[in-house]
Amino acid sequence: MSRLVIGLGFRDAAPAASIGEVVAAARAQGGDACAIAVPDDKASHAALRAAADAARLPIETISAEAMRCADANIATRSATIAKHRGVGSVCEAAALAAAGPGARLVVSRIVSADRSATAAAALSKEST
Repeated sequence: MSRLVIGLGFRDAAPAASIGEVVAAARAQGGDACAIAVPDDKASHAALRAAADAARLPIETISAEAMRCADANIATRSATIAKHRGVGSVCEAAALAAAGPGARLVVSRIVSADRSATAAAALSKEST
């Protein structure tokens, strides 16, 4: 059975509304998600927690190493993000890492209206 995971990237000052906006957009494009994936250092962010509660999705933490391993399969590249995080897109790398080996992006990076949050969605490889 496959699973759809929404990966998030966001600034420290991102409000819950902006995070919720990109989660909703990723769901609208990708389908019913089972979790939100974020870098492990962002998991306790209050706005993230509020948006995840509103979306009724659990938060999965992703290590920097797992995101770097997923980086080869991302679709979007930001030099600024690569400099600070070691990946071209935090949301895409988090989604792919959480969805597991063989996962593919089904929604590439979506940016909130205020540009403080991004989301992407990845679908795990169907196991047989």
